[in-house]
Amino acid sequence: MAPLIELDATVADLYRTHGLTGPFITSTHCSFAHLDLHPFWPRETVFPEDEEPIPYSADEQERNRIRKIILGLKPLRRALILGDMDVIFLSPCAAKENVDRVFNQLVPEQRPRARYINLEEGDVDQQLQQLSQGRKLIYWRPQGWMLEHECLVPPRVAYEINSKLFLVNSGIRTPASEPVELAPNVSDSVLGTRKPPFVVKLFLAGCGFGTHLVTSEARRQTMLAAMAEYQSRGGTHVLLSEYIGAKQSDLSTHFIIGAPSDAHNRNNPLIMGVAMQSLTNDGHWMGSSIDYGAQEEMRDLLRDTIRDTTQRLPECFVGWCGVDVLIDEQNGQWVVDLNARFTGSMALCLLSSHFYKRLGFRFAEAGSFQYRGECGDVSEILSRDIESGKVVVNAVASIDDGVNMVDLIWGGHSRQDLALTAGLLRAELSRERGSVEEA
Repeated sequence: MAPLIELDATVADLYRTHGLTGPFITSTHCSFAHLDLHPFWPRETVFPEDEEPIPYSADEQERNRIRKIILGLKPLRRALILGDMDVIFLSPCAAKENVDRVFNQLVPEQRPRARYINLEEGDVDQQLQQLSQGRKLIYWRPQGWMLEHECLVPPRVAYEINSKLFLVNSGIRTPASEPVELAPNVSDSVLGTRKPPFVVKLFLAGCGFGTHLVTSEARRQTMLAAMAEYQSRGGTHVLLSEYIGAKQSDLSTHFIIGAPSDAHNRNNPLIMGVAMQSLTNDGHWMGSSIDYGAQEEMRDLLRDTIRDTTQRLPECFVGWCGVDVLIDEQNGQWVVDLNARFTGSMALCLLSSHFYKRLGFRFAEAGSFQYRGECGDVSEILSRDIESGKVVVNAVASIDDGVNMVDLIWGGHSRQDLALTAGLLRAELSRERGSVEEA
């Protein structure tokens, strides 16, 4: 039997310690602006965002897969470390047995409390009101329905500060940028004439899907095609940014901003961890890794940049936050993204006691995999590594007939060891079950 995991702390513990009082209820869901995820979880019209490209696909099977990932897998991914608070899940997309499988890895006192809304029953607004009564709402992405609830952070504030325009206009140290209006023929605009390298970003997009690193003419053509598609959906403006040559470009920092009266308010945020992002060649986020042995050094290195950033946030923003930092060849630090919300790799920050102190793994990595069979098969397939504690199941969901996706976090003695383990996990999950891919 796998040893129960004890986190360094939970989000609920940290919030209480630093003056953020509950009781809390949390939604880790998002809504798309151009795709109904369910008849009773429709597209977002109040706080629309520029989402990943799959919702615009004509392939209905692919759209159904993304619905199951967004409603079943990703909300669970962000819930493992929340602790003593209620967490909303949408059934049947989020299956109770999958949620239990993840939460039951923790010591009992650190397990979040799953609360289910049945989408098949309708009356979702009424169900949300009943669950949130007497509780303060924490959320991942602001959505219109949240305006009817008491929230830790006002949704309109969260929407504004998570826009790339805030990054540029707030005085945060970010590469020189300017909004650009898309011409009727985008190739005739500065996007088609400016000499590479440069960067084009959508104002509101996650996981790097709205960021284009234009370092060659081939990448320019890819960007122009994407901008023409974005324009056809009603997009009118994008952000044009300077390209900074980087010595290190993948540092993802995570911290807590306590109440204004707390010692760790926005003038002195509590740094929880610094991870390294795994990115595709196009800059899309694939996962993250962390070096627990280097955390004190990384905190000291980035503390001033983090503090300078948080001091420019509105005082009413509190809670978990992250910034992505690039270090140039002259050791200058640049904030290239502000994530004033829960972050994709936040669980890594609170697992050092488990991986490093308990098991001796200095490094840990998070990633997603697909496998065939029954959803619960992952516990049997990876039983040896799960029971030893080397692998933690961060989320799991069925995404198609006989196809499942699992988020895993695994420990290693070096980055090479992490890569070797990732390969072994892929091999185990694909054995005699057909092809598998790391997502």
